[in-house]
Amino acid sequence: MHRTQSDYEDMFTLKVFIFQFVNFYSSPVYIAFFKGSHRLVVVSWSCFDSGCLIELAQELLIIMVGKQIINNVQELVMKLKAWWQRRSFRKGQDEEKKQEVPPWEQDYQLLVCEGLFDEYLEMVLQFGFITVFVAACPLAPFFALVNNWVEIRLDAHKFVSEYRRPVAEQAQDIGIWFQILQLITHIAVVANAFLIAFTSSFLPRAYYRFTRDSSLHGFTNFTLANSPTVFTAIQNSTCKYPDIRDDHGKYRPEYFELLAVRLGFVIVFEHVVFTVSRFIDALIPDVPEEVQIKVKRERYMAKEALAENQKVNGKNEWKCTFETGAGGLCTVL
Repeated sequence: MHRTQSDYEDMFTLKVFIFQFVNFYSSPVYIAFFKGSHRLVVVSWSCFDSGCLIELAQELLIIMVGKQIINNVQELVMKLKAWWQRRSFRKGQDEEKKQEVPPWEQDYQLLVCEGLFDEYLEMVLQFGFITVFVAACPLAPFFALVNNWVEIRLDAHKFVSEYRRPVAEQAQDIGIWFQILQLITHIAVVANAFLIAFTSSFLPRAYYRFTRDSSLHGFTNFTLANSPTVFTAIQNSTCKYPDIRDDHGKYRPEYFELLAVRLGFVIVFEHVVFTVSRFIDALIPDVPEEVQIKVKRERYMAKEALAENQKVNGKNEWKCTFETGAGGLCTVL
């Protein structure tokens, strides 16, 4: 049991987000970090010849564009549903009866506003897609911007014309959503570091250039390993697979050198990004100075009004006491 309603809502939000996170992100995470790996999975499903990064970018484009289109279609369906409800309510009434219906009865036929939970969840999931996998699909933020530009107009029309007026509730902040966004931001930094280091061919190409006189000649053969001699003797054929191994299936020294380069890149990348983010966070205040001055002025004026009110009430009480002591009537101005 939770002690407060805020604790209950925070835990409910966290559970739903974890469920949706696993549901939406399991496939991209598998393609980005596990597909094509010969060490982490039992059955190795290989990617395209260009690598898993292209396949990940294709899936992200399908998710971003397709999911956005589906959500916008759902918004239009809800508008049609509200229109059909109003049409059913007015069916059978003549024009005079329609004019006699009060506005509050017409508003009662609108859809019930169920809060902003689904809106927050959709935006947080979208934020995760455009940050965690931005190294694989740099166009994802652009599609998110276009979607939000369209959806903000649909939501404005929905809340103004299709929903009943919601009851305003006071809240201190957006709750646990802020902590979730911070967590996604930290995950995005580490995930992009591993995407660049292990999934893309950026570091292998740089390592090959550095060790081969700044040339990529023969890079494809460098990333392919010959099949073991036992397999070649049985099948009377030779094949290659993507890995850095010798003919006996053991890792070559270049593999460990490249692994050290990749791990070093991950450590340097995330430290640099976190340092820059902390510096920007400290440099830019959460509340602008102009807003802080206005808030202080409002507080000062509120204190002045309270002091003036207390002063006026004090004078009235004194006058009332004086007149009562004199035997007159007590009047409070």
